[in-house]
Amino acid sequence: MAPPASSQREARPTSPESAPEILLVEDNLVNQKVLYKQLQRLGCTVHVANHGLEALEFIQKTRFWQPNHGSGLNLSVVLMDWEMPVMDGLTCTKRLRDLEQQHMITEHLKVIATTANARKEQVQMALAAGVVGSRAID
Repeated sequence: MAPPASSQREARPTSPESAPEILLVEDNLVNQKVLYKQLQRLGCTVHVANHGLEALEFIQKTRFWQPNHGSGLNLSVVLMDWEMPVMDGLTCTKRLRDLEQQHMITEHLKVIATTANARKEQVQMALAAGVVGSRAID
């Protein structure tokens, strides 16, 4: 069964209060569906954004966004694709880190890069952008 057709989708596990909430930022619909289903099977609540700009808009609905005063969605981590239209993942991550510095995002938001581009230079670019960690697989 495919996730709903909206740009921000949710899958609710049986115990939502203990389930990690993940923002999956991915433009490829096949990858979205595969990752969505895998994360859902693990009991995660999954929200989907199609590109970095949608991700930034979604973050404004979370407890991390300063005007929300700690209320809002309790996001655990962002899984961020690197290459997307409108706003790529590294640009989005840099913007998130800038918003943290400006105190518009009230605490460190974990961002994990998801990509097939894992050459050493690309890993260094991701780390410089502020992703949580990145490891090239040989």
